[in-house]
Order: sequence, then structure tokens, then C-alpha cells
Amino acid sequence: MKLTTLILLSLLSLGANAAGKSAFISTKVLLDQSPQAQSANKELIDQFGDREQSLRTLAMSIQEMEKNYQKDSAIMSAEQKKKAEDNILQNKRKFQYEQQLLKEDLQVKQRELLQKVQISIREVIQSYGKAQGYDFIFTDSSVAYASEAVDITGKILEELKK
Repeated sequence: MKLTTLILLSLLSLGANAAGKSAFISTKVLLDQSPQAQSANKELIDQFGDREQSLRTLAMSIQEMEKNYQKDSAIMSAEQKKKAEDNILQNKRKFQYEQQLLKEDLQVKQRELLQKVQISIREVIQSYGKAQGYDFIFTDSSVAYASEAVDITGKILEELKK
């Protein structure tokens, strides 16, 4: 009986050692809170903030034109109405065009910056994992459950801040 118990305990300890040292990280937290991600967000705001504000100003201008048209159309001549309608339509087209350009430019820059941030985070995770002797570091997208005891997201954030 004692021999069977000893063999069983030996097998269990071998199985536990075979699993290796593993940890878990939250990619959402890293992408939200890392200095690299925050820097990328600031860069996006710096690069596209003026264009976004310009679009808001144009949208408000169009609304004002439409409001004035509604208010004054009863006293306008047919020619004035046509001119006002054309002006509103032209500005709406300009707004849609500028909005689409901004959206496309923003998406390209977001992809570029996100790729850089992901590479930086991946390098830090790999470096940390090797230095700390981890066999596996899982992300939240590939783990159904992870105890807080194996969550090293905070430690990775500290490394990213160095």
C-alpha cells in the first residue's frame, strides 16, 4: 500500500513539473495602460485633433445654414433658395469627403501604431518570461480562467514603464 501511494505521488509530482511554470496577462490592460499605448494615443490626438475639430466646425456650420434656410426660405426668391440649397449640399459633400479621408488616414495610422505597440509589448513579455523562467505566458483571449495568483499583467506593465 505504501509503495503504491509513493508511486502515485511520484507520478503526480512529475505531471506537475511537466506542466511548467505558467502565467497569465490581460492584453486589454496592457494596451490601455502601457506607456507605449498611451504615447500612441497621444500621437493620434496630436496628428488628427485639428482635422477632427475642423470637421466639427464644418458640421456646425452646415447645421446653421440649414437652420437659416428653414427660417428664411419663406421669404426667399426661387433663385436664393436654389443658391442656398446648392451651398448646403456642396458643404455636406465636402463634409462627407473630409470625414472619409480622416477616417481612412486615422485607420492607417492606428494600425501602424498598434503594430509598434504590440511588438514592444511582445518583446517585453518574452524578455520577462525568459528572465523569470516561465514556460508559458497566456493572454486573456486564450484562457477561460486564470487565478489572480498567476496574473503578471502588473509586472509586465512595470517592465514596459522602464
